[in-house]
Amino acid sequence: MKRLHTLLLMFGLLMSSAVFSYEETPTNEASDPVKTIQSAIVKLNQLTTATTYSPQMMGFLVEQQISPLFDFDHIAIAVLSASYITLGKEEVVFFSNKLKKNIVNTLLRKLAQGQTGSFDFVSARPTMHGNIVVRLNTKGYSRFGFNLDLSFHKSQSGKWQIFDVALERDSLVNFYQRMMRIKVKRYGVYGMLNLI
Repeated sequence: MKRLHTLLLMFGLLMSSAVFSYEETPTNEASDPVKTIQSAIVKLNQLTTATTYSPQMMGFLVEQQISPLFDFDHIAIAVLSASYITLGKEEVVFFSNKLKKNIVNTLLRKLAQGQTGSFDFVSARPTMHGNIVVRLNTKGYSRFGFNLDLSFHKSQSGKWQIFDVALERDSLVNFYQRMMRIKVKRYGVYGMLNLI
Protein backbone atom coordinates (compact mmCIF):
# COMPACT_ATOMS: atom_id res chain seq x y z
CA MET A 1 0.00 0.00 0.00
CA LYS A 2 2.92 2.30 0.71
CA ARG A 3 4.14 1.78 -2.85
CA LEU A 4 0.70 2.73 -4.20
CA HIS A 5 0.70 5.97 -2.21
CA THR A 6 4.19 6.75 -3.48
CA LEU A 7 3.10 5.99 -7.05
CA LEU A 8 0.07 8.24 -6.73
CA LEU A 9 2.17 10.97 -5.14
CA MET A 10 4.65 10.85 -8.01
CA PHE A 11 1.85 10.84 -10.57
CA GLY A 12 0.31 13.74 -8.70
CA LEU A 13 3.55 15.65 -8.73
CA LEU A 14 3.80 15.02 -12.44
CA MET A 15 0.33 16.42 -12.93
CA SER A 16 1.23 19.35 -10.73
CA SER A 17 3.79 20.59 -13.23
CA ALA A 18 1.54 23.23 -14.72
CA VAL A 19 1.98 26.06 -12.22
CA PHE A 20 3.14 29.23 -13.93
CA SER A 21 3.28 27.47 -17.31
CA TYR A 22 1.17 29.76 -19.45
CA GLU A 23 3.11 29.59 -22.69
CA GLU A 24 1.29 28.47 -25.82
CA THR A 25 2.22 25.07 -27.21
CA PRO A 26 3.34 25.16 -30.83
CA THR A 27 1.02 23.24 -33.10
CA ASN A 28 3.75 20.77 -34.09
CA GLU A 29 4.82 20.01 -30.52
CA ALA A 30 2.04 17.49 -29.94
CA SER A 31 3.27 15.37 -32.84
CA ASP A 32 6.95 15.54 -31.83
CA PRO A 33 7.78 13.12 -28.99
CA VAL A 34 11.01 14.90 -28.03
CA LYS A 35 9.29 18.28 -27.64
CA THR A 36 6.35 16.68 -25.80
CA ILE A 37 8.70 14.96 -23.34
CA GLN A 38 10.76 18.12 -22.81
CA SER A 39 7.60 20.14 -22.24
CA ALA A 40 6.27 17.62 -19.70
CA ILE A 41 9.52 17.71 -17.70
CA VAL A 42 9.64 21.52 -17.74
CA LYS A 43 6.04 21.78 -16.56
CA LEU A 44 6.67 19.19 -13.88
CA ASN A 45 9.63 21.05 -12.45
CA GLN A 46 7.87 24.42 -12.65
CA LEU A 47 5.09 23.22 -10.44
CA THR A 48 7.20 21.32 -7.93
CA THR A 49 9.26 24.47 -7.31
CA ALA A 50 6.19 26.64 -6.69
CA THR A 51 6.35 28.20 -3.24
CA THR A 52 2.61 28.53 -2.62
CA TYR A 53 -0.22 26.08 -3.10
CA SER A 54 -3.63 27.30 -4.22
CA PRO A 55 -6.24 24.55 -4.70
CA GLN A 56 -8.21 26.64 -7.20
CA MET A 57 -5.19 27.57 -9.30
CA MET A 58 -3.83 24.03 -9.10
CA GLY A 59 -7.13 22.51 -10.21
CA PHE A 60 -7.45 24.93 -13.11
CA LEU A 61 -3.89 24.46 -14.30
CA VAL A 62 -4.01 20.68 -13.98
CA GLU A 63 -7.15 20.62 -16.10
CA GLN A 64 -5.78 23.03 -18.72
CA GLN A 65 -2.10 22.08 -18.90
CA ILE A 66 -1.48 18.63 -17.45
CA SER A 67 -4.57 16.53 -18.17
CA PRO A 68 -4.06 16.92 -21.94
CA LEU A 69 -0.66 15.22 -21.55
CA PHE A 70 -2.48 12.00 -20.61
CA ASP A 71 -4.49 9.62 -22.77
CA PHE A 72 -7.27 8.88 -20.28
CA ASP A 73 -9.35 7.07 -22.90
CA HIS A 74 -6.51 4.60 -23.49
CA ILE A 75 -6.02 4.17 -19.73
CA ALA A 76 -9.75 3.46 -19.30
CA ILE A 77 -9.78 0.85 -22.07
CA ALA A 78 -6.69 -0.85 -20.62
CA VAL A 79 -8.32 -0.96 -17.18
CA LEU A 80 -11.59 -2.37 -18.54
CA SER A 81 -9.90 -4.99 -20.72
CA ALA A 82 -8.09 -6.52 -17.74
CA SER A 83 -11.46 -7.27 -16.15
CA TYR A 84 -12.89 -8.62 -19.43
CA ILE A 85 -15.59 -5.98 -19.26
CA THR A 86 -17.45 -5.09 -22.44
CA LEU A 87 -19.28 -1.78 -22.38
CA GLY A 88 -21.07 0.26 -25.01
CA LYS A 89 -19.43 3.38 -26.43
CA GLU A 90 -21.33 5.78 -24.13
CA GLU A 91 -20.53 3.64 -21.09
CA VAL A 92 -16.81 3.64 -22.00
CA VAL A 93 -16.88 7.45 -22.27
CA PHE A 94 -18.67 7.62 -18.90
CA PHE A 95 -16.09 5.29 -17.34
CA SER A 96 -13.18 7.23 -18.87
CA ASN A 97 -14.50 10.52 -17.47
CA LYS A 98 -15.06 9.02 -14.01
CA LEU A 99 -11.61 7.44 -14.03
CA LYS A 100 -10.00 10.75 -15.04
CA LYS A 101 -11.89 12.57 -12.29
CA ASN A 102 -10.87 9.94 -9.74
CA ILE A 103 -7.21 10.11 -10.72
CA VAL A 104 -7.10 13.91 -10.83
CA ASN A 105 -8.89 14.31 -7.47
CA THR A 106 -6.59 11.78 -5.80
CA LEU A 107 -3.56 13.52 -7.20
CA LEU A 108 -4.72 16.99 -6.23
CA ARG A 109 -5.14 15.74 -2.65
CA LYS A 110 -1.58 14.41 -2.79
CA LEU A 111 -0.34 17.73 -4.15
CA ALA A 112 -1.71 19.52 -1.10
CA GLN A 113 0.75 17.43 0.93
CA GLY A 114 3.58 17.95 -1.58
CA GLN A 115 7.19 18.77 -0.84
CA THR A 116 9.72 20.68 -2.85
CA GLY A 117 11.56 18.40 -5.22
CA SER A 118 12.70 18.01 -8.77
CA PHE A 119 12.62 15.60 -11.67
CA ASP A 120 15.70 14.97 -13.77
CA PHE A 121 15.72 13.26 -17.15
CA VAL A 122 17.59 9.93 -17.05
CA SER A 123 16.80 8.18 -20.31
CA ALA A 124 14.30 7.57 -23.07
CA ARG A 125 14.01 4.25 -24.84
CA PRO A 126 11.73 2.97 -27.58
CA THR A 127 9.54 -0.03 -26.80
CA MET A 128 7.11 -2.22 -28.70
CA HIS A 129 4.53 -0.62 -30.99
CA GLY A 130 6.59 2.57 -31.34
CA ASN A 131 6.05 3.67 -27.73
CA ILE A 132 8.65 5.53 -25.66
CA VAL A 133 9.44 5.04 -21.97
CA VAL A 134 10.97 8.08 -20.30
CA ARG A 135 12.77 7.56 -17.01
CA LEU A 136 12.95 10.44 -14.57
CA ASN A 137 14.87 10.52 -11.33
CA THR A 138 13.02 12.19 -8.50
CA LYS A 139 14.86 14.20 -5.88
CA GLY A 140 13.51 15.57 -2.63
CA TYR A 141 10.87 12.88 -2.05
CA SER A 142 13.05 10.27 -0.38
CA ARG A 143 16.56 10.12 0.99
CA PHE A 144 18.14 8.70 -2.17
CA GLY A 145 15.51 9.57 -4.76
CA PHE A 146 14.02 7.00 -7.08
CA ASN A 147 13.14 6.46 -10.71
CA LEU A 148 9.75 7.05 -12.28
CA ASP A 149 8.86 5.75 -15.75
CA LEU A 150 6.44 7.62 -18.02
CA SER A 151 5.10 5.64 -20.98
CA PHE A 152 4.30 7.78 -24.02
CA HIS A 153 2.49 6.70 -27.17
CA LYS A 154 0.96 8.35 -30.19
CA SER A 155 -2.74 8.45 -29.40
CA GLN A 156 -5.63 8.16 -31.84
CA SER A 157 -5.72 11.96 -31.97
CA GLY A 158 -2.14 11.96 -33.31
CA LYS A 159 -0.63 13.46 -30.15
CA TRP A 160 2.13 11.98 -28.03
CA GLN A 161 0.53 11.35 -24.65
CA ILE A 162 1.29 9.51 -21.43
CA PHE A 163 -0.62 6.24 -21.11
CA ASP A 164 0.98 4.87 -17.95
CA VAL A 165 3.17 5.92 -15.02
CA ALA A 166 5.29 3.29 -13.27
CA LEU A 167 7.28 3.16 -10.07
CA GLU A 168 9.47 0.06 -9.89
CA ARG A 169 7.24 -2.84 -10.96
CA ASP A 170 3.89 -1.23 -10.23
CA SER A 171 2.00 1.18 -12.44
CA LEU A 172 -1.07 3.36 -12.37
CA VAL A 173 -2.85 1.17 -14.93
CA ASN A 174 -2.05 -2.02 -12.97
CA PHE A 175 -3.39 -0.47 -9.78
CA TYR A 176 -6.70 0.50 -11.39
CA GLN A 177 -6.97 -2.89 -13.09
CA ARG A 178 -6.72 -4.63 -9.71
CA MET A 179 -9.16 -2.20 -8.13
CA MET A 180 -11.74 -2.66 -10.92
CA ARG A 181 -11.53 -6.47 -10.75
CA ILE A 182 -12.30 -6.33 -7.03
CA LYS A 183 -15.20 -3.90 -7.50
CA VAL A 184 -16.71 -5.85 -10.39
CA LYS A 185 -16.53 -9.06 -8.37
CA ARG A 186 -18.24 -7.43 -5.39
CA TYR A 187 -20.73 -5.09 -7.03
CA GLY A 188 -21.05 -6.10 -10.68
CA VAL A 189 -20.20 -3.97 -13.69
CA TYR A 190 -22.81 -1.25 -13.14
CA GLY A 191 -22.14 -1.15 -9.42
CA MET A 192 -18.45 -0.62 -10.20
CA LEU A 193 -19.30 2.24 -12.58
CA ASN A 194 -21.15 4.01 -9.77
CA LEU A 195 -18.38 3.44 -7.24
CA ILE A 196 -15.32 4.61 -9.11
